[in-house]
Amino acid sequence: MKSILTRTFVILFAFLLGAAAVKVMTAETVEASFADSGKRYIAVTGPYQDGVSLLYVIDQETQHLAVYEARGGATNSHRLHFVGARNIELDTMIDGYHDESDLSHQDLEAAILKSGNLLPEDGTKTGG
Repeated sequence: MKSILTRTFVILFAFLLGAAAVKVMTAETVEASFADSGKRYIAVTGPYQDGVSLLYVIDQETQHLAVYEARGGATNSHRLHFVGARNIELDTMIDGYHDESDLSHQDLEAAILKSGNLLPEDGTKTGG
C-alpha cells in the first residue's frame, strides 16, 4: 500500500512541479496530455508552446526527475532537447514551498485532527 501511495505522490508532485515551471515561463494554462508509468519510470507530457511539449520522466528507484523539450513541425525541425534533471528526494520531504493554497500544511493537519477524520498508516478513513 505504501508503494502505491509513494507512486501516486511522485506522479502528483511531478505534474505540479511541471505546471509550476511552465507557469513561471508562460501565462498559459497547463494540462497533462499523457501520463504513463511502469515499475521504475513515470512519464508525463504536457503542452508548453505552440508545437512544443515538455516531457517529465521520474525514476522511482533513484527519485530523479529529468525534463525534455520536444519540438514538432516540419520533418527537418523535429528535435528533443534535454532541459535539466534533479534529485527530488529532499524536495518531496518539504511540507510547502511557494504554496499558495488556502491552508498551510500545518493548518490543514490541525483541521483534520480537529474534525476526527484521520487517515491511519494503512490509508483507510476513520472517524465521521
